[in-house]
Amino acid sequence: MRSRDPDWFALRRALRAAVVVPVNFAIGSQLISSAPVATFAAFGSFALLMFAIFPGNLATRIGSYVVLALTGAVLITVGTLVAKPAWLAVLAMAVVAFAVLFAGVVSSMLNAGTQAALLAFILAVMLPGARGDLPARLGGWALAAVVSIPVAVLVWPPRDQDHVRTKAAALCRALAMMLHLDPPPPGSRDRLVVMREAARELRASFRTSASRVSAISTGARLGIRLVDELEWLATIVNNACADAPEGWSEPGQRLRTVAAQSLEACAESLDDPGDHAGRPAHAMLEERIATLEQARLGVTDEAVRRLRAGAVPVDGDIPLGEFDRPLYSAHELGYAVALCARTVSAIAHANSRSWWARLLGRRPGVDEIGAVAVAQRTASGHFDRHSVWLHNSVRGAVGLALAVLLARIFDARNAFWIGLGALSVLRSSAAATGATIVRAMAGTMLGFAIGGGAVVVIGTNHVVLWTLLPLVILTSALTPTVIPFIASQAAFTVFSIVLFNIIAPAGWRVGVFRIEDVALGCVASLVAGVLLWPRGASAALGTAFAEAYRASADYLHSAIAELTGRHAPAELAAIATAAGSRLDDALRHYLAEKGSKSVSLESIAALANGATRLRLAGVAIASLPNAIPDGFVVKDGDDRLERPITVLTHRADEVTSWYAALAAGFERDVALPPVRASQDSFLDVVLPAFDRCGDPDLAARAEQLLWSGQYLGDVNQLRAHLVEPAGQVAAARGASWWRG
Repeated sequence: MRSRDPDWFALRRALRAAVVVPVNFAIGSQLISSAPVATFAAFGSFALLMFAIFPGNLATRIGSYVVLALTGAVLITVGTLVAKPAWLAVLAMAVVAFAVLFAGVVSSMLNAGTQAALLAFILAVMLPGARGDLPARLGGWALAAVVSIPVAVLVWPPRDQDHVRTKAAALCRALAMMLHLDPPPPGSRDRLVVMREAARELRASFRTSASRVSAISTGARLGIRLVDELEWLATIVNNACADAPEGWSEPGQRLRTVAAQSLEACAESLDDPGDHAGRPAHAMLEERIATLEQARLGVTDEAVRRLRAGAVPVDGDIPLGEFDRPLYSAHELGYAVALCARTVSAIAHANSRSWWARLLGRRPGVDEIGAVAVAQRTASGHFDRHSVWLHNSVRGAVGLALAVLLARIFDARNAFWIGLGALSVLRSSAAATGATIVRAMAGTMLGFAIGGGAVVVIGTNHVVLWTLLPLVILTSALTPTVIPFIASQAAFTVFSIVLFNIIAPAGWRVGVFRIEDVALGCVASLVAGVLLWPRGASAALGTAFAEAYRASADYLHSAIAELTGRHAPAELAAIATAAGSRLDDALRHYLAEKGSKSVSLESIAALANGATRLRLAGVAIASLPNAIPDGFVVKDGDDRLERPITVLTHRADEVTSWYAALAAGFERDVALPPVRASQDSFLDVVLPAFDRCGDPDLAARAEQLLWSGQYLGDVNQLRAHLVEPAGQVAAARGASWWRG
């Protein structure tokens, strides 16, 4: 357990459920002596504590749980009222399941409560009962909410991402120390060693927390991006610090100082999660970002000045004005630090949103319209036949409606067991766990066998059944992250059997496994599981990767084409931005899947961040000031820009073609071209073109080529880090359907 759950997050959640569920069940069954109260109190507690995990501050989490409790009460009411006639129950199950599943597209907060809300409706519509049982059912759900919500928000609240944020802050401080111009004080630890230790700790913390269900909020998804960006920045800082500080020019030294201050502000902002806008740490970070932009402009101006100085013809053998490599490194450093700082700022703004804005998915710093309008726009944007969220919502609605239909086709005695089958689908569907259908069904069958066999041996002895109840709850609550999926699935089924035998002892009839009922329940689970199976978010994520990399590569190529005097389609920027938005949605859906993943979260994060960096490189090149005018052509016989443009163009063709092949590989088997390191330094190609050229304006144009070559070099070096993650995605895509 320590290796699978080193910070005991899963164990703590399981312990909460193992204590609260039996307590609420005992209140309903022993003190109130009501089977509906006991049933809905037990399953409601399990749903609130295990199926719904809301991140954020105390007020945000309380508000989210209250909304979920009210939603569950409404769904229980509707489910009880529509349970008869049969056709109405089937239709209602399809409509409600679709509405609840599709609502998750609006925001991660709504999506976090999807399973718990569905469980409430499934119990109401599937379990035998009459409309007169509605008060008791609502009473059981209310009991679950009254006891479980305080426990959920106060006892071991989700702090997974706090660890990642704290480690990221430590790495920011270590990088800032490396950039400081002053020598380290006597007796202090080596700055490089401290930085590397901080990077290792951040990666280890991310590895153990990235797959938690609480890691689906906007701030948490941005945190995944930040981990990768900081590791990239660590490489840049290490390279930049290879030169002595005194070797840097005055603008370069100023940028180093401001970059260090910006990273320190990032650390302060990460340490202060900031539940309200305008916190001092957040305000300081915004100021540092603005100062960093000014320092970057200072480096750019210095570069132009030196290039122009070298371009002026002079008498004698006076060397051209130097454009030193520390200045070139300073520009790269400024770009990378600014990228990280903006991500930290976005995290701060995301965490400072109001509860209402989070609930309705309002994006920080982007959406100027009302929160309700944002939710409507998001939902309507997914009413498209290509939308994975629409596909999975339809599959879920059809699968669960089929379970209700089977329960109504056979007599009411079977409804309970088929209801358990529906619960198993909810817990083990492909879109919910990522486990294989064979393991899911095997776990369910094993659970029925173990539970039935246990009841045969112990009969209806309540002392033994009550003793077993917390143990099976604890086991079933330990998700596949900690114990094998089959064991978890089996324990959940045993939990249901023990629970209902305490309420209504079935004796030996359960002992002979109720063959017919078990078969019907498994048929419902199997058919619905297959309908829900087609890899859901995993397949959608592959498609989103393909679209994002293809669109971003096209945009980058077009930006360089415009810079070198060629025309390119103007709409490529919007296409790349839209593809990036779809990738973010697919990533959110993928992270919402519980259980084991066919591809590690580290690899998924690397690929997602790679697509973002590719697009941002295009944005940076397209926004370079003083770009070469449209139609600029090097004069005949004047090859001063010809070679730099040729090198830049050929390199852009090679790099963007590789990314296009990477995009194609997410959809079909396409071999990636080898990643070859460039033999030429673009800096060495550009600078000799201005030795006494007599054209300062040409030197200014060359500065644009220089920075574009640097941005292109960044995504060129990134390729080597994407090969292995892309290979993992390809291997997962080629796996047999029954293996996940």
